[in-house]
Amino acid sequence: MTDNRKHGFSKKQGLTQTEFTEIEALAALCNRYEGLELKLNWNILRNRPSHETNDFLYYDNGQLVGYLALFSFNLKEAEISGMVHPDYRRRGIFTTLLSAARDECRQRRVPKLLLIVEHASHSGQAFAASLHPGYDHTEYRMALEEARIPPSFSTQLHFRRARLEDAPMLAHITAVSFDIDEKEINSYSEQVMDASNRRYYVATLGDSNTYIGKIDVSLNKHEAIIYGFGVLPEYRGCGYGRQMLVQTIQDILATGQHHIVLEVATENKNALSLYQSCGFRETGSYDYYSLGV
Repeated sequence: MTDNRKHGFSKKQGLTQTEFTEIEALAALCNRYEGLELKLNWNILRNRPSHETNDFLYYDNGQLVGYLALFSFNLKEAEISGMVHPDYRRRGIFTTLLSAARDECRQRRVPKLLLIVEHASHSGQAFAASLHPGYDHTEYRMALEEARIPPSFSTQLHFRRARLEDAPMLAHITAVSFDIDEKEINSYSEQVMDASNRRYYVATLGDSNTYIGKIDVSLNKHEAIIYGFGVLPEYRGCGYGRQMLVQTIQDILATGQHHIVLEVATENKNALSLYQSCGFRETGSYDYYSLGV
């Protein structure tokens, strides 16, 4: 049954379960229509903060027909992704949603938006082209085809689940690995690290307990997503990253989840080669376009 009270544009601070279900249904419809796999960060959508506007919806007589999600991971830029029902395209719906997201970013003083468009989406690419954006980068989406586990591991490397007291080092390794101001990273709060749908791992070296790297994992009913994989520069090229990745895969597989995915920038040849050697293969790609706010 549709809710006829919902009509036109609305913006939300946090999502209700009904709204989340509506977004899932719209995404499934759009994916089937174009054979896509839209990037929507489902675990983040499930845990939206109730004090911040991040979700923009458009209804037609109770039916959700347009949606845009805003993801802000640092103060330099925000990412946006979304979709419009195939029967409602070319009516200015996504333009309305994008305008509202830009207004929100202006209020937050976020200077740059990255529009995420699946490379194979004809409608998405056409809309992006109409905005005359700058090209930023492209990422491959990769899925584990067959885990390739080495016969032995280095005994010098200690790999374990992260604890709350590791949070400062998790932030430090993230900042160094992804060229982000450490003060802008708020991803490792007690509430986040205790979430049942997240796992955080750290690697230390020898008996000195020297931190060398970390990996984050997001879990949902459909898949496990590996992200935030970083090794400090002075420890790269030693095989530690491979061991960290393989041990993360083993830990995820032990939960019973066998659909493991990750994303990597196409120009990052070293990381791409590492993932391929561990059993991942490319299943699609996402183009990131830069828009001024």
